[in-house]
Amino acid sequence: MGYQYLFDLNDEANWIYPSRLMNPNGTIGEDARTISFGEGEHKLYACGSSVMYKNTDGNLHFHEHHVGYETFFVDGGGLDIICNGKRAYVAPGGIVFVRPYEAHGMFVREDTKYRGFQHDIDGPPGNAERDLLETKIPGALELPEFPRELLFPKDFYEREEAPVYETVPPEECPTIRHISRPIASFALDGATAKMITARWENGGINEMWAAELEKGFYAKSVPFPAVAEMYYVTAGEIEFTVYDETFTAHSECVVKIPKFAPHSIVAKTDAVIYDVVGLTRWYAYFQDRASILQHAPERAAKPETWDALRRKYGCQVAETGRK
Repeated sequence: MGYQYLFDLNDEANWIYPSRLMNPNGTIGEDARTISFGEGEHKLYACGSSVMYKNTDGNLHFHEHHVGYETFFVDGGGLDIICNGKRAYVAPGGIVFVRPYEAHGMFVREDTKYRGFQHDIDGPPGNAERDLLETKIPGALELPEFPRELLFPKDFYEREEAPVYETVPPEECPTIRHISRPIASFALDGATAKMITARWENGGINEMWAAELEKGFYAKSVPFPAVAEMYYVTAGEIEFTVYDETFTAHSECVVKIPKFAPHSIVAKTDAVIYDVVGLTRWYAYFQDRASILQHAPERAAKPETWDALRRKYGCQVAETGRK
């Protein structure tokens, strides 16, 4: 491919670099792999894949951010999240969603696959950009023209390592999200769209949705999409066509589609896919769509009604159905 669209998170060829984080007692805490750097004003499209190792030092690494938002998929293993005075277990399939000023820490019960998507986040010293710079230009950090202040995180605040909390079931911990407990759900022909994080929870920047697709469901973009898109497949197989290239994404694959690229999908099996960047105002779109269908059937019969609604909310999908 001239442009890489498909990223299998388990394939070392897709890791920009490997980074190992050590615990104070000398054990390995995490093997982190950057898949995609953040882009634009809010550092969207940031994607990382980690293996976090069983906690052996008792340290929760309790901290908070004052700007950045973090969304992590637990894809294997299991851990406890401690946030806002609550501690709960996150099993595979769970999603951890942490907002600014929410102090949080984790106790990893067993080696865990931990896949992250963030926005507005600044990494600590030793982050992706610094490690890549040191690899590409050895000694760059010591050059007089290098801005030393950039070595220190602007949005990472340490907290006491022994927080007070109550242990609760996952469904009573707002930090833990799950496709079975969506904020909102809308049925389509061949798919169900479920809102996992809302725009009002993300500073108005984005909203994250899951789509449960039935085999044969297809969707086609507008001719020239206005924004880049990023999707995460967690179950099944989905065939993508981007420009003139066709490929299949399976569980634990990320697909990144550039701006302007015409594209389409077909669910080859029942599948689950997440819109992890979520720039479309899907919630408003689905609400207005339901209103028109119920209260204005004469408008619903006109194609221009739906064209206008898609434009209004930034929806890049022009057509959906079943094959």
